[in-house]
Amino acid sequence: MKRRTLNSLLAFFSLGFGFAPSIVEAAVTSCDVLVVGSGAAGLSAALEAADAGCKVILLEKEAFVGGDTLRSGGFYNAPDPKIQELIHVTDSPEFFYQQLEESAHGKGDPALRKILAYNSVDTLEWLKKQGVVFEERVFQIYGSKHPRSHKPSLISGTSYIQKLSEACLQRGVKIMTGSYFSDFIVEGSNVIGAFVEHKGMRQQIYAKTIVLAAGGFGNNPEMVKRYVPSLKFVFSDSRGHGSVLQKAIDLGLKAENMDIVECVPEGSFLDQFSARIYVFVKNTFFVNENGERFVDEAAQRNVISKALIAQGNKRCYTIVGSENISKMGKDLRKNLYRAYFAGQVWKANTLEELCEIIKIPFAPIKAYVEQGDSSKTPSEPPFWAVRMYPWIHYTLGGLSINTDANCLTTSGQPIPNLFAAGQITGNVHGENRLGGCGLTDAFVFGRIAGQNAAKFAKSLAQ
Repeated sequence: MKRRTLNSLLAFFSLGFGFAPSIVEAAVTSCDVLVVGSGAAGLSAALEAADAGCKVILLEKEAFVGGDTLRSGGFYNAPDPKIQELIHVTDSPEFFYQQLEESAHGKGDPALRKILAYNSVDTLEWLKKQGVVFEERVFQIYGSKHPRSHKPSLISGTSYIQKLSEACLQRGVKIMTGSYFSDFIVEGSNVIGAFVEHKGMRQQIYAKTIVLAAGGFGNNPEMVKRYVPSLKFVFSDSRGHGSVLQKAIDLGLKAENMDIVECVPEGSFLDQFSARIYVFVKNTFFVNENGERFVDEAAQRNVISKALIAQGNKRCYTIVGSENISKMGKDLRKNLYRAYFAGQVWKANTLEELCEIIKIPFAPIKAYVEQGDSSKTPSEPPFWAVRMYPWIHYTLGGLSINTDANCLTTSGQPIPNLFAAGQITGNVHGENRLGGCGLTDAFVFGRIAGQNAAKFAKSLAQ
């Protein structure tokens, strides 16, 4: 593999969290492991590779690190009997795996889902070692099927990004923000690096191994139209543009399930921030303009999204009590109040008053309260409501990987120096993703990708 000398000096790259910036001194440079994307998967991969003694460069096209993880609710799924027993819930990695299999409906790779389930607890402990502090309780969030969702004590997804990016900098990872991955550098049939654009300069970064962790394509209307032509809307709460994924497909890497996307009943949007109140299954109603519950709030996400889309032009709302609002992260509550003061979210001291404000009949709601399960009924005032809109939240299709997180050729052969993790992959979740498993997937396979990328890079030096 060719190596080039360093040519020119570049300026600082700010992380946006007040950390000391990394300095990159090259128009042409090299590293052991190049990581593309700085969300949960990318930061995990970079940190593991650095801990293995590798020289690591991490690319991020935005001016700040974090990707979709930064804006996520921060929920991470893992069995934790010590905490779950306090609420009389039984769980195990095997039961988690069984639920993942049921959710997948025969698509994707069961071996990957088994790794996801059985490595979730170890990775939870790893996150704690990096400084992420979790609440001493678990939640059953929307679309998760079981109370095993852990939430950071501080600011949702931001907690992960702060702690892991700090750890990466401490280990000497060069984090290059504002750096757009424009293409692979190919020599013969081998990928040996990447072309990167930064401030108008086209750089060449040569790498022994590359980890692709640049997310999905939910925020790319052209790709959505191409791969999911049946979808009649392209609104998305994801920042994933899919450019790295498409370049990998064009290169000849195997991809699958590209026609499967996860849509969620997103709340009102204000300045690109969502007013979400549907996070938890308990004490939640999904109702239409007739006051009718049109789907089981505890159903899988694909079931809920299909039911919402089937409502057509009917207005639909999420209604919750304040017992759910108090459990939300500070950032989600901030967005909720911003939308409330902008007139896009409504609250009232009684359900009857709330129904009057949003102009739906109270009688069906009253009947649900009187006849229904108290655990499903909003009970603590004030009560909140937000319009429900179907938004693309997560693209389930992407690159195929094996159990070592290697990318595959179209014939299914592993590519020794190419790895992938997170939403850019397409054979982990199958037809449906359980709520709270996006971050589990990203962290578990990000770590695996980083470990194996480092192992292969170090083998080349021997």
